[in-house]
Amino acid sequence: MSLIQLDFHARTLAMDQSVYIILPEEKRDTEVPYFHAGRAPLRERHPVLYLLHGTSQDYSEWLRYTAVERYANERGIAVVMPSAQLSAYADMAHGEDFFTYITQELPTVVEHAFPLSNCREERFVCGLSMGGYGAAKIGLTLPHRYGAVGILSSCNLAYKRVLDKNPTRPDAMPGRLVDDRHLLCWGAGEGEAPVGTSHDLYALAQGALQAGGDLPALFHMVGTADRNLRSARHMRDFFRSLPGDPFHYTYFEAVLEDHTWACWDKWIQIFLDWLPVWL
Repeated sequence: MSLIQLDFHARTLAMDQSVYIILPEEKRDTEVPYFHAGRAPLRERHPVLYLLHGTSQDYSEWLRYTAVERYANERGIAVVMPSAQLSAYADMAHGEDFFTYITQELPTVVEHAFPLSNCREERFVCGLSMGGYGAAKIGLTLPHRYGAVGILSSCNLAYKRVLDKNPTRPDAMPGRLVDDRHLLCWGAGEGEAPVGTSHDLYALAQGALQAGGDLPALFHMVGTADRNLRSARHMRDFFRSLPGDPFHYTYFEAVLEDHTWACWDKWIQIFLDWLPVWL
Protein backbone atom coordinates (compact mmCIF):
# COMPACT_ATOMS: atom_id res chain seq x y z
CA MET A 1 0.00 0.00 0.00
CA SER A 2 1.22 3.47 -0.85
CA LEU A 3 0.10 6.78 0.63
CA ILE A 4 1.05 9.75 -1.52
CA GLN A 5 0.67 13.46 -0.90
CA LEU A 6 0.58 15.19 -4.26
CA ASP A 7 1.22 18.94 -4.28
CA PHE A 8 0.62 20.72 -7.57
CA HIS A 9 -0.56 23.99 -9.05
CA ALA A 10 -4.22 23.77 -10.00
CA ARG A 11 -4.70 25.99 -13.04
CA THR A 12 -8.48 25.95 -12.63
CA LEU A 13 -8.13 27.57 -9.21
CA ALA A 14 -4.96 29.55 -9.86
CA MET A 15 -3.56 28.23 -6.58
CA ASP A 16 -1.52 25.34 -5.24
CA GLN A 17 -3.41 22.30 -4.01
CA SER A 18 -2.60 19.22 -1.93
CA VAL A 19 -4.22 15.83 -2.47
CA TYR A 20 -3.84 12.52 -0.63
CA ILE A 21 -3.86 9.38 -2.77
CA ILE A 22 -4.07 5.82 -1.49
CA LEU A 23 -2.84 3.08 -3.82
CA PRO A 24 -3.57 -0.47 -2.70
CA GLU A 25 -0.98 -3.23 -2.55
CA GLU A 26 -2.49 -5.88 -4.78
CA LYS A 27 -0.97 -4.77 -8.09
CA ARG A 28 2.64 -4.28 -7.08
CA ASP A 29 3.52 -7.53 -8.86
CA THR A 30 2.49 -6.17 -12.26
CA GLU A 31 4.89 -4.58 -14.70
CA VAL A 32 3.11 -1.24 -14.48
CA PRO A 33 5.08 1.12 -12.19
CA TYR A 34 3.20 3.20 -9.64
CA PHE A 35 4.77 6.40 -10.95
CA HIS A 36 4.86 6.82 -14.71
CA ALA A 37 4.45 9.47 -17.35
CA GLY A 38 2.25 7.42 -19.68
CA ARG A 39 -1.10 5.73 -19.29
CA ALA A 40 -1.35 2.15 -18.11
CA PRO A 41 -3.71 -0.22 -19.95
CA LEU A 42 -7.20 -0.16 -18.45
CA ARG A 43 -6.89 -3.71 -17.10
CA GLU A 44 -3.84 -2.67 -15.06
CA ARG A 45 -5.60 0.21 -13.33
CA HIS A 46 -7.13 0.39 -9.87
CA PRO A 47 -10.81 1.14 -9.31
CA VAL A 48 -10.83 4.60 -7.76
CA LEU A 49 -12.91 6.44 -5.19
CA TYR A 50 -12.88 10.23 -5.05
CA LEU A 51 -13.54 10.88 -1.34
CA LEU A 52 -14.78 14.33 -0.33
CA HIS A 53 -14.61 16.21 2.97
CA GLY A 54 -17.29 18.18 4.78
CA THR A 55 -17.80 21.78 5.82
CA SER A 56 -14.75 23.45 7.41
CA GLN A 57 -12.56 20.40 6.65
CA ASP A 58 -9.81 19.63 4.13
CA TYR A 59 -8.11 16.80 2.24
CA SER A 60 -6.44 15.41 5.38
CA GLU A 61 -9.52 14.73 7.50
CA TRP A 62 -10.45 11.27 6.21
CA LEU A 63 -6.93 10.01 6.94
CA ARG A 64 -6.73 11.72 10.34
CA TYR A 65 -10.04 10.50 11.72
CA THR A 66 -10.75 7.15 10.01
CA ALA A 67 -8.86 4.04 8.95
CA VAL A 68 -9.82 4.53 5.30
CA GLU A 69 -6.25 3.71 4.20
CA ARG A 70 -6.58 0.20 5.64
CA TYR A 71 -10.13 -0.25 4.39
CA ALA A 72 -9.17 0.72 0.84
CA ASN A 73 -6.14 -1.56 0.80
CA GLU A 74 -8.18 -4.52 2.04
CA ARG A 75 -10.63 -4.02 -0.81
CA GLY A 76 -8.11 -3.21 -3.54
CA ILE A 77 -9.44 0.26 -4.33
CA ALA A 78 -7.51 3.51 -4.78
CA VAL A 79 -8.73 6.66 -3.03
CA VAL A 80 -8.21 10.31 -4.01
CA MET A 81 -8.89 12.94 -1.32
CA PRO A 82 -8.89 16.60 -2.45
CA SER A 83 -9.77 19.89 -0.76
CA ALA A 84 -12.63 22.15 -1.77
CA GLN A 85 -12.70 24.72 1.05
CA LEU A 86 -16.26 26.00 1.78
CA SER A 87 -17.30 25.85 -1.86
CA ALA A 88 -20.12 23.28 -1.58
CA TYR A 89 -18.24 21.72 -4.53
CA ALA A 90 -19.58 24.42 -6.82
CA ASP A 91 -18.13 26.66 -9.45
CA MET A 92 -18.77 29.46 -6.99
CA ALA A 93 -20.80 32.52 -7.91
CA HIS A 94 -18.23 34.59 -5.98
CA GLY A 95 -15.12 32.45 -5.69
CA GLU A 96 -13.17 29.66 -7.35
CA ASP A 97 -14.34 26.94 -9.75
CA PHE A 98 -14.07 23.96 -7.41
CA PHE A 99 -16.59 21.83 -9.30
CA THR A 100 -14.51 22.07 -12.47
CA TYR A 101 -11.32 21.44 -10.52
CA ILE A 102 -12.67 18.30 -8.81
CA THR A 103 -14.35 16.84 -11.90
CA GLN A 104 -11.97 17.83 -14.71
CA GLU A 105 -8.50 19.00 -13.75
CA LEU A 106 -7.94 16.71 -10.75
CA PRO A 107 -8.90 13.44 -12.53
CA THR A 108 -6.76 14.41 -15.50
CA VAL A 109 -3.74 14.97 -13.23
CA VAL A 110 -4.05 11.88 -11.04
CA GLU A 111 -5.16 9.47 -13.76
CA HIS A 112 -2.17 10.50 -15.83
CA ALA A 113 0.33 10.15 -12.99
CA PHE A 114 -1.00 6.97 -11.33
CA PRO A 115 -2.65 3.72 -12.47
CA LEU A 116 -6.23 4.78 -11.73
CA SER A 117 -9.14 3.54 -13.77
CA ASN A 118 -10.78 5.94 -16.22
CA CYS A 119 -13.78 3.64 -16.73
CA ARG A 120 -17.11 4.76 -15.20
CA GLU A 121 -17.76 1.26 -13.87
CA GLU A 122 -14.60 1.61 -11.77
CA ARG A 123 -14.84 5.29 -10.82
CA PHE A 124 -16.83 6.32 -7.73
CA VAL A 125 -17.39 9.44 -5.65
CA CYS A 126 -18.40 9.67 -1.98
CA GLY A 127 -18.39 12.28 0.76
CA LEU A 128 -19.66 13.25 4.19
CA SER A 129 -21.97 16.15 4.99
CA MET A 130 -21.10 18.94 2.49
CA GLY A 131 -19.01 16.33 0.68
CA GLY A 132 -21.99 13.98 0.47
CA TYR A 133 -23.96 16.71 -1.25
CA GLY A 134 -20.93 17.39 -3.46
CA ALA A 135 -20.61 13.71 -4.37
CA ALA A 136 -24.29 13.56 -5.35
CA LYS A 137 -23.99 16.77 -7.37
CA ILE A 138 -20.96 15.42 -9.21
CA GLY A 139 -22.51 12.03 -9.92
CA LEU A 140 -25.85 13.45 -11.06
CA THR A 141 -24.25 16.17 -13.21
CA LEU A 142 -21.85 13.70 -14.85
CA PRO A 143 -23.68 10.35 -14.70
CA HIS A 144 -21.67 8.98 -17.62
CA ARG A 145 -18.45 9.25 -15.59
CA TYR A 146 -19.32 7.66 -12.22
CA GLY A 147 -20.68 4.20 -11.51
CA ALA A 148 -21.74 4.86 -7.92
CA VAL A 149 -22.18 7.71 -5.43
CA GLY A 150 -21.93 7.63 -1.63
CA ILE A 151 -23.87 10.25 0.37
CA LEU A 152 -23.03 10.14 4.08
CA SER A 153 -24.95 12.27 6.63
CA SER A 154 -26.11 14.62 3.92
CA CYS A 155 -29.04 15.81 1.84
CA ASN A 156 -30.03 18.16 -0.97
CA LEU A 157 -28.47 21.38 0.36
CA ALA A 158 -30.43 23.42 -2.18
CA TYR A 159 -33.53 22.72 -0.07
CA LYS A 160 -32.03 23.26 3.39
CA ARG A 161 -33.18 26.87 3.65
CA VAL A 162 -36.67 25.84 2.51
CA LEU A 163 -36.96 22.90 4.93
CA ASP A 164 -35.23 24.39 7.98
CA LYS A 165 -37.90 26.86 9.05
CA ASN A 166 -36.19 27.72 12.33
CA PRO A 167 -32.54 28.73 11.69
CA THR A 168 -31.99 29.42 15.40
CA ARG A 169 -32.62 25.82 16.51
CA PRO A 170 -29.66 24.23 18.38
CA ASP A 171 -28.68 21.80 15.59
CA ALA A 172 -28.80 24.34 12.76
CA MET A 173 -25.71 25.65 11.01
CA PRO A 174 -24.52 29.12 12.12
CA GLY A 175 -26.52 31.73 10.24
CA ARG A 176 -23.44 33.48 8.86
CA LEU A 177 -22.17 30.25 7.28
CA VAL A 178 -25.56 29.44 5.76
CA ASP A 179 -25.96 32.94 4.34
CA ASP A 180 -22.41 33.03 2.99
CA ARG A 181 -22.83 29.63 1.32
CA HIS A 182 -26.04 30.65 -0.41
CA LEU A 183 -24.53 33.91 -1.64
CA LEU A 184 -20.91 32.98 -2.36
CA CYS A 185 -21.40 29.44 -3.65
CA TRP A 186 -24.75 29.70 -5.39
CA GLY A 187 -25.42 33.40 -5.85
CA ALA A 188 -28.70 33.18 -3.90
CA GLY A 189 -29.70 36.32 -2.02
CA GLU A 190 -31.26 36.66 1.42
CA GLY A 191 -34.19 34.28 1.80
CA GLU A 192 -33.55 32.68 -1.59
CA ALA A 193 -32.62 29.06 -2.30
CA PRO A 194 -31.10 27.56 -5.47
CA VAL A 195 -34.08 25.26 -6.04
CA GLY A 196 -34.45 24.24 -9.68
CA THR A 197 -30.90 25.27 -10.59
CA SER A 198 -27.79 23.24 -11.37
CA HIS A 199 -27.15 23.15 -7.60
CA ASP A 200 -30.43 21.34 -6.91
CA LEU A 201 -29.95 17.55 -6.76
CA TYR A 202 -33.57 16.89 -7.70
CA ALA A 203 -33.30 19.03 -10.83
CA LEU A 204 -30.03 17.31 -11.72
CA ALA A 205 -31.60 13.86 -11.27
CA GLN A 206 -34.53 14.77 -13.49
CA GLY A 207 -32.15 16.16 -16.10
CA ALA A 208 -30.08 12.97 -16.07
CA LEU A 209 -33.22 10.89 -16.52
CA GLN A 210 -34.39 13.01 -19.44
CA ALA A 211 -30.97 12.82 -21.11
CA GLY A 212 -30.98 9.01 -20.99
CA GLY A 213 -27.87 6.89 -20.81
CA ASP A 214 -26.08 5.37 -17.83
CA LEU A 215 -26.98 6.50 -14.31
CA PRO A 216 -24.94 6.07 -11.11
CA ALA A 217 -26.17 3.92 -8.25
CA LEU A 218 -26.83 5.99 -5.10
CA PHE A 219 -25.95 4.96 -1.53
CA HIS A 220 -27.43 7.32 1.09
CA MET A 221 -27.16 7.14 4.88
CA VAL A 222 -27.98 9.41 7.78
CA GLY A 223 -28.09 8.93 11.55
CA THR A 224 -31.34 9.31 13.45
CA ALA A 225 -29.58 11.82 15.75
CA ASP A 226 -28.11 13.78 12.82
CA ARG A 227 -29.06 17.41 12.20
CA ASN A 228 -29.61 16.54 8.53
CA LEU A 229 -32.18 13.80 9.23
CA ARG A 230 -35.24 15.78 8.18
CA SER A 231 -33.65 16.96 4.93
CA ALA A 232 -32.24 13.49 4.25
CA ARG A 233 -35.72 12.00 4.56
CA HIS A 234 -36.99 14.61 2.09
CA MET A 235 -34.29 13.44 -0.33
CA ARG A 236 -35.16 9.80 0.38
CA ASP A 237 -38.80 10.45 -0.50
CA PHE A 238 -37.83 12.12 -3.77
CA PHE A 239 -35.64 9.26 -5.02
CA ARG A 240 -38.06 6.58 -3.85
CA SER A 241 -40.82 8.32 -5.82
CA LEU A 242 -39.00 7.88 -9.14
CA PRO A 243 -40.67 5.09 -11.14
CA GLY A 244 -38.54 2.00 -11.65
CA ASP A 245 -35.80 3.02 -9.18
CA PRO A 246 -33.52 4.28 -11.99
CA PHE A 247 -30.66 5.17 -9.60
CA HIS A 248 -30.79 1.87 -7.67
CA TYR A 249 -31.24 4.08 -4.62
CA THR A 250 -30.17 2.50 -1.31
CA TYR A 251 -31.06 4.31 1.92
CA PHE A 252 -30.10 3.65 5.54
CA GLU A 253 -31.00 5.35 8.80
CA ALA A 254 -28.42 4.51 11.47
CA VAL A 255 -30.12 4.38 14.87
CA LEU A 256 -28.78 7.05 17.26
CA GLU A 257 -25.82 7.84 14.98
CA ASP A 258 -24.87 11.53 14.95
CA HIS A 259 -22.78 13.82 12.72
CA THR A 260 -19.47 12.33 13.91
CA TRP A 261 -16.31 10.67 12.69
CA ALA A 262 -17.18 7.52 14.63
CA CYS A 263 -20.24 7.25 12.39
CA TRP A 264 -18.35 7.94 9.17
CA ASP A 265 -15.51 5.55 10.02
CA LYS A 266 -18.15 2.81 10.28
CA TRP A 267 -20.18 3.75 7.23
CA ILE A 268 -17.31 4.25 4.79
CA GLN A 269 -16.61 0.55 5.30
CA ILE A 270 -20.24 -0.32 4.61
CA PHE A 271 -20.19 1.85 1.49
CA LEU A 272 -17.01 0.20 0.20
CA ASP A 273 -18.56 -3.22 0.72
CA TRP A 274 -21.75 -2.08 -1.04
CA LEU A 275 -19.92 -0.94 -4.16
CA PRO A 276 -20.91 -2.89 -7.28
CA VAL A 277 -19.75 -6.48 -7.49
CA TRP A 278 -17.53 -5.86 -10.51
CA LEU A 279 -14.86 -4.66 -8.07
